[in-house]
Parts: sequence; C-alpha cells; structure tokens
Amino acid sequence: MAIAAAALAVMTAGPAAAVSDPASAQDRVVFKHAGKRGTPCEGLPGCTFVQLKGNPRTGPSEAMFTLKAGTPFAPHWHTSPEHVVGVSGTMLWNVKGHKTYRVGAGDFLYYPSKAVHSGRCAPGADCVYYVYDSEPYDIHPAER
Repeated sequence: MAIAAAALAVMTAGPAAAVSDPASAQDRVVFKHAGKRGTPCEGLPGCTFVQLKGNPRTGPSEAMFTLKAGTPFAPHWHTSPEHVVGVSGTMLWNVKGHKTYRVGAGDFLYYPSKAVHSGRCAPGADCVYYVYDSEPYDIHPAER
C-alpha cells in the first residue's frame, strides 16, 4: 500500500494526533458518509478520516478513512490488531508474509498486533474503509 515518502509522516501522526474533540465521537450514534468531508491525514495528501467512536489516544476506537484513487500508504504496524471493512472502491492491502488482498465494498480484513502492512487505493475510484482498533491507536513505520 510506488509508496510516497510523504506517507511516512502520517504513519507517525495518524488519526490520534488529529482528533480535535474525541469526546464528541464518544456519543455518535449514526454517521452518514455521503457528501461529508473528513479531517486531512497529516503527511498523506489524498487521505481524510472521520473519528466515529472512541478516543484513539486512550482505548478502542473506530474511524472511517477515505483515500483518493491511486493513493498509497507506506509499510507500518500498530500495537492493536486491526479490523477493516471496505465501504467503496478497492484497496490493495499487503500484509507482510501474505499475499496482497483486494478489499472492496463489504469485504473484511483482519490482521494481528504488529503485523506490517502497506497498500494503496486502486486507480479508478476513491476508497472508503472502516477501521476498528481494540487498543489505543499507535503507528510505527516499518522497513519495506
């Protein structure tokens, strides 16, 4: 998930750094994605996110990400295992030691704690995907 060098900046800042009011996400019951704009992902042009539930700094959290078509993300890992559900578009998701997975609308991808992963949104359509982290969100750049 050609990986842009600028993507490494988002790997160190990520959603946890950009959440301006995580308490408001705690009470969210419904999120209508259509036509909404998210918060830019630091260091990764073409990426936005919306914090749906939880506080990624302190515990479990859920977020919706949007990547512009063709946008890559660099190899990295998290302490928390991740649960990913495709909403629209097709993500090409590489989990180190496994094949590259095509994650589209309705598809589910899980990888355990510390699994190195990278990928990109396939050309042709923006990618929207949901991510659940069961532990506080952190992000660690990894070697290719």
